Order: sequence, then structure tokens, then C-alpha cells
Amino acid sequence: MKTEAKSSLKRIVITTVGGLLFMGLLAAGISTIGMRVNFTRAAQAQEDTTFVSARSQRPFRCSNATLAGSYAVMGSGFVPNGPPSVPMVPFANMSLMTLDGAGNLSNKVTVSRNGEIIRNVDPGIYSVNADCTGTMTINLLNPPFQLTFDLVVAELQGAARGKEFYFIATSGGVVTHTAKRIQ
Repeated sequence: MKTEAKSSLKRIVITTVGGLLFMGLLAAGISTIGMRVNFTRAAQAQEDTTFVSARSQRPFRCSNATLAGSYAVMGSGFVPNGPPSVPMVPFANMSLMTLDGAGNLSNKVTVSRNGEIIRNVDPGIYSVNADCTGTMTINLLNPPFQLTFDLVVAELQGAARGKEFYFIATSGGVVTHTAKRIQ
């Protein structure tokens, strides 16, 4: 009986000490993981700040020369079915827009306007500001009126070349386009 009591006491002590040791190791592990997580978060925050800082300090200045070359364009929306004051009709287009880097453009376009197919080469002008926003006007030959747009250079290639830009109509209807440079 004494042996059995000693054995039982010994088992209780070993279990208690083992449990305390386990709890201590567990607490130390959790603390270390927490410190590692905090260190990782701090390192990530520093990396993010460095990335944002480097990007915000990168000089970008656009001009008309930023948009030079040929761009593929697709669009859809609504346009007037003639001179201003006529009803709006649905349209879709696809074109090859060529910008000369000096503010002039030509737009070789195929348009489906209310089901009617029209092919033209429409002239126009554009202006790009230093902050990479700007305006564009396209003179439609058929019917004779202008469409005006706001534009933004979306992606620069190198220091001064626009790889992609977006524009949206500011007259006569809501028309959104995407233009991508043809390499």
C-alpha cells in the first residue's frame, strides 16, 4: 500500500511538473510567435512605406509627346443620331487611333450606330497635361459634329511613352473607351 501511495504521489508530481513545464513552453512559444508576427507586421509596414515612398517620389510628367503612335480602341454607348438635339442611339466602335505626339490625331474607325455600319477616318486634336490627364476632340465626318473627351494616361512605358490611356465622352453622350498601344 505504501508503495502504491508513493507511486501514485510520484505520478502526480511528474504529471504536475510535466504540465507546468508544458505550460511554460507553450507560453514561451506563443510569446515568440507573437513577437515574430509583430516583427513581420513591422517589416511589412516598413516595406509598404518604402514602396509607396519610392513610387510617390518617382517623377512622372506627361505631355502631348507621351501619347504618340497607334492605339487600338474599342467603345460602346450612346451617341446622337445626327446633329445635336436629335435622339440618342446605341453604338459600338473599333478603331486604330494614331496620335502624332504633337496634339493631332486620326481615327480610322468602324462604327455600328443604331445598326448602321459607317467607316471613316476622323481627324482630331488632343492635349495631355503634366499630371497625365487631358482632353481630346474628334471631328466626326458623318454626321458633321464633334465629340469631346476627358482622358488619362493609365500606363507609362519608360519615361515618356504612354502604353495605355482611357477616355470618356464629355459631350453628346456617355461613351467609355480603352486605348492600348500597338507595339
